[in-house]
Amino acid sequence: METVEREIVVGGTPDEAWRAVVDSDWLGEDASVDPRPGGEVETSERQGFVEEADAPRRLTFWWSADDEDATRVEIELEEREEGTLVRVVESRPMAMLDAYGPEVVLGVRRQGAPEMLALA
Repeated sequence: METVEREIVVGGTPDEAWRAVVDSDWLGEDASVDPRPGGEVETSERQGFVEEADAPRRLTFWWSADDEDATRVEIELEEREEGTLVRVVESRPMAMLDAYGPEVVLGVRRQGAPEMLALA
């Protein structure tokens, strides 16, 4: 699976880091995030939706640019002595499903995609 993982410790509390993620251009120019399940994620280059929001600890969303496969982004925030650890994991799980099928990727024993992947 194509996956990019990054971690950084930033100054401030998890609440401050959360606000920086959802209320600033941290995700891209003109970023807008509605931090609730089903909420919209928009930047000048990508659009998507929020899968999970657990402020100020976790935000998971799907997004894509025109003519690109969607990626799933997981952002986790952990309080540390020196600030907040921000962990970002971006992956292309749909590309894995296309390549290998749900039986291999998810361990699904029945035919068809499981309900949890019905994104439309």
